[in-house]
Amino acid sequence: MTLTSVGYALFFALVAILYFALPRRFQNGVLLAASVVFYCFNLPGAELADGSARPLWLRLLPLAVLAFNVVFTFFVARAIGAAKDARRKQLLALGVCVSVAVLCFFKYCNFFLPTLFGFTAVSFPLPLGISFYTFAVISYLVDVYYKATEPETNFLNWALFVSFFATITSGPICRAQKVLPQLREPRRFDAQRTCDAFRLILAGLFKQIAVANVLGLFVNQVFENSADYSGLILPLAAALYVIQLYFEFSGYSDIARGCAMLLGIDIPVNFKTPLFSTNFSTLWKRWHISLSSWLQDYLFTPIVWSRWGDHLPRVTQKNGKKEAKPFVATVGIVFFISGFWHGNTWPFVIWGLLQGLYRVGEDLLHSWYRKPPKRPSLPVRMGKIAVVFVLWAASHVFFRIGLVSGGTVGDCLHYFANSFTDLSLSHFVSSFVTAVENGFYTRPIMVVGWCVYMAAVLAIGVYADWRQCFKMKDAHWSTGLAKLPLAARWLCYYVLIGCILVGFIMQSGGFGTVSFAYANF
Repeated sequence: MTLTSVGYALFFALVAILYFALPRRFQNGVLLAASVVFYCFNLPGAELADGSARPLWLRLLPLAVLAFNVVFTFFVARAIGAAKDARRKQLLALGVCVSVAVLCFFKYCNFFLPTLFGFTAVSFPLPLGISFYTFAVISYLVDVYYKATEPETNFLNWALFVSFFATITSGPICRAQKVLPQLREPRRFDAQRTCDAFRLILAGLFKQIAVANVLGLFVNQVFENSADYSGLILPLAAALYVIQLYFEFSGYSDIARGCAMLLGIDIPVNFKTPLFSTNFSTLWKRWHISLSSWLQDYLFTPIVWSRWGDHLPRVTQKNGKKEAKPFVATVGIVFFISGFWHGNTWPFVIWGLLQGLYRVGEDLLHSWYRKPPKRPSLPVRMGKIAVVFVLWAASHVFFRIGLVSGGTVGDCLHYFANSFTDLSLSHFVSSFVTAVENGFYTRPIMVVGWCVYMAAVLAIGVYADWRQCFKMKDAHWSTGLAKLPLAARWLCYYVLIGCILVGFIMQSGGFGTVSFAYANF
């Protein structure tokens, strides 16, 4: 069950009705029960990839891991709150180490056990959302240790925070100090809030179903058969993959935020028009914000201020002075970990190192030369946006090929090399048509229909993001719909709903399949 499925729509409608119909003291109980049901719907199937039966205990293992994480961190946090001095640090280390160990085991066991020990008897399923709820509980334990928040005493509230169905699939990564206080208070039905939530959900569905999923039919066809393509089609696929990933993940985050908002719970914004960024510092403040801010607060900053961080190399300024923080080494470490977290293959590691290289290189340029003006001219701004986008898309070739089963660094290098062969326009057109036919439909009229549809929905999506970035001061563009005249507002609703329905039909009728990239992180 995904957040864009018909089954989820029926499930959420039933949950919302029960949630507001029952007395308020039962609200968190309803949401916790719903979260358990949602998680059970997303447990591994009864069959393995080779067709053999998966044992029942292996199917239930992800649920057991989630339950263990909830119980373990609940009592460790309470112990940290009650302990004194050195004992607090020991308990924090225990809680963080166990949480990280469980995460690493399930993310990497199927890679390291066969590789290092030849152990292939059991293939452990990756528990749904384990990375996201592990990051959430680690931040909670650290905040309790530093007394930024009080340890939760209500087990039901804590279990709901960790397992909330709207966020457990792929975030956003919530902070306990922001969400737990909301769970302690009763929530009431609010008509205006409900309308705002539905607009946010509508925007998310448009991004994910109308744009990302249909675009993915073409992108996936090229990347999963990249050896069969050459020329300009490969850079185009790389650029469109970045656009697909953005609309897919930001759309999911909008749906999650909208569902939580309707239930009276505020969760963090995860994207703020990152593709209009003029530098990588800004981009990482606007892309997957809950993850990048988590890395900043719970990995980068602790390394910088630790004793170990004192021994890391510094950045030398133009005037010969040294910065007070070991920026280069720390950024490299943080992005290496980020890349390795995304996947256990070399393409993901290189993707992470490239992000660190971009970020460090940018900072070095600003250190050696004067910083650019905050309000550059329009041509300069557009040029910087284009450069950032091209470098970002190039790095994501490693990310996307890393998602392909068996994808290697060699495949990535071949992808770049083949991009500079067969550069004729006729070859590009024939390759493009072939990719759309193989990914969507094998009739010329359907290829034209796919192109017209994608041009229309991309124009709507880019224009909406442009208004959000430059006209609405980063307020989500769905809020602007409420300010339109009645006729224009409902016209926009019908256009978005129509695009969603067409996108759903096109994806369902296409030959290719599109799965959410972050669904199993």
